[in-house]
Amino acid sequence: MKIGIFGGTFNPIHAGHVRAAYEFLKSASLDRLLVIPDKIPPHKQIEGEDDPWLRYEMTKLAIEAHPDFDGRVVVSDMEITAEGKSFTYYTIMKLLIPDTELYLYCGTDMLMSLDTWFRARDFLPLITVAYAGREEQSAEFSAQVNEKKAMLERDFGAKIFDIPLTPIETSSSEIRAMIRAGEDVSHLLTPEVDKLIKERSLYR
Repeated sequence: MKIGIFGGTFNPIHAGHVRAAYEFLKSASLDRLLVIPDKIPPHKQIEGEDDPWLRYEMTKLAIEAHPDFDGRVVVSDMEITAEGKSFTYYTIMKLLIPDTELYLYCGTDMLMSLDTWFRARDFLPLITVAYAGREEQSAEFSAQVNEKKAMLERDFGAKIFDIPLTPIETSSSEIRAMIRAGEDVSHLLTPEVDKLIKERSLYR
């Protein structure tokens, strides 16, 4: 069985996340994709007060409404219910069972720092990294990405699979800033998430 891991803060989950999940599912021919909101991200600081269960609720709304996921995409609370920081190593160890291939979704920022992650040398040989460039890249930066890929394969035993992805140029931080400024973000969110954010006056 091929299982994909798509983790993130999802604060909030947006249309780019949903498209990436779909392209990941399709291009890697996954049997199941686990979308896993983290509780305490090790590599970034969450702005202001944070409710991981609210982020989980938004993620479920966005994923479960997608017409093409046909039950293969599941939102998991395994990192939210775990103690401490949400280290990918522990998530992989829990999911690594016989007759299972694990694929870990990585955007560009994640890929470029992957060698610094907690116990990266231990988990990278056990999985396939599914890389999706989320933005237009200059020739110089593209060369840096390729150099990083080669280093991860050579020095960490990583296997890297490229996901062809047409990026939606947005981020959760940009969406939060737009909401605070009173701008319309409905085109960047699923209708279900947009409705919840408005009903609860989130990010204002």
